[in-house]
Amino acid sequence: MRKAIATSLFFGLVAACCSAAQAGGPHPIAQPYGGGFEVGEWSYPVERERAAIPIDHLVLGAEHILDQQCYNGGFGWPHADCSATYHNITGPILLGSLGTFYHTRNDSFLVGPVNGGAFDLTYRYSNGEARFGTFTPIFMYSLALAAGNTTFSTHVSTGLFDELAAGTYGPDDFDTAGWIANIETGRSGAWVNLRPWDFSALISVARVLGQPGQDALFAQGLLDGLNTLDNSDPDNVYSDVVGLAGAVRGLAAARLLGFPAIVAPLHPGIDGIDNLEGLAGYLASLQNPDGSWNWHSNLAAPGVGDEDVQTTAYALLALLEVDIMTAASYQPATEAARDWLVSMQLPDGGFPEYPGGDENTEVEGEAVTAMADFDAVFFVDGFEAGNTDLWTAVAP
Repeated sequence: MRKAIATSLFFGLVAACCSAAQAGGPHPIAQPYGGGFEVGEWSYPVERERAAIPIDHLVLGAEHILDQQCYNGGFGWPHADCSATYHNITGPILLGSLGTFYHTRNDSFLVGPVNGGAFDLTYRYSNGEARFGTFTPIFMYSLALAAGNTTFSTHVSTGLFDELAAGTYGPDDFDTAGWIANIETGRSGAWVNLRPWDFSALISVARVLGQPGQDALFAQGLLDGLNTLDNSDPDNVYSDVVGLAGAVRGLAAARLLGFPAIVAPLHPGIDGIDNLEGLAGYLASLQNPDGSWNWHSNLAAPGVGDEDVQTTAYALLALLEVDIMTAASYQPATEAARDWLVSMQLPDGGFPEYPGGDENTEVEGEAVTAMADFDAVFFVDGFEAGNTDLWTAVAP
């Protein structure tokens, strides 16, 4: 098989609730910005056909994820718990199922995302206006393309981007700059490093569905977030590698190869970098010999227990995206990362948060998304050079 010259599966198409207590365990889990929950109840497990192509790791992972989905289409934060379902994690979880549907064209892997999209359509402020998490737009846009249903993409363009352009989004009547500032306020303190990660999920979809200039505002928010990246104290400021990976992925998807030099006094590793290749190179330099990344870049004596599934998934996604944009080749790094993720998969299809850790459905969805993107880029033939929209290509 040849390497397809195509960007990764979803990004190329185009919170405050994340308390340390909620994350649980020694590895904080990054959750998209946005709040609110609904009470759910268990749905019924569905027997699904096996894939006709050798991607059992994706099929098994997606089956496991969809078996965790609650009757209302959402997911609980603790594994196997529908007592509360959160709109801001629907996207990161179900992009993995969409990736499996892309490879198999098995409709059973599309039903869950459609139900999840319908669940996110109900996410409203108290005044009845549509409400969005930072990963909801990219999920709904990808879902609209996969399902051929513009209800989801229209909801994003009219409910979020048009409202931001008019300065009428939400009860506080945010414009785009105001919402960015609100996210930055919510991503302060222990979670300040997630600013670039949140904004990375908004740039490309704003370019497709938004008003002129909104993508540039989100890109500037990402760059500002790099300036506040902080790896000085892993005990109190978390997930700097997830923030870095989000920045690399978002800049690559936005085709921003150069930018003003980063001024990050609390993160010497990125301070002074002014180009995407340099930023991606630093991210790659943090990879462990076994292909994983640690949950933080400044651990005193990191061990196997510090290797992190969520961080490795986003680093893999970032380097896949940047690989086609720079002269450097990250194929050895992405192959090693994908192999490490596959090695972490449990017999039931799920993933622990880290070696020996508990399962978390958001982390599982992100792992499947990363593996699906890798498989799409490296194992699927039939794409023309320069094609950046895999959903319009011929199915494998």
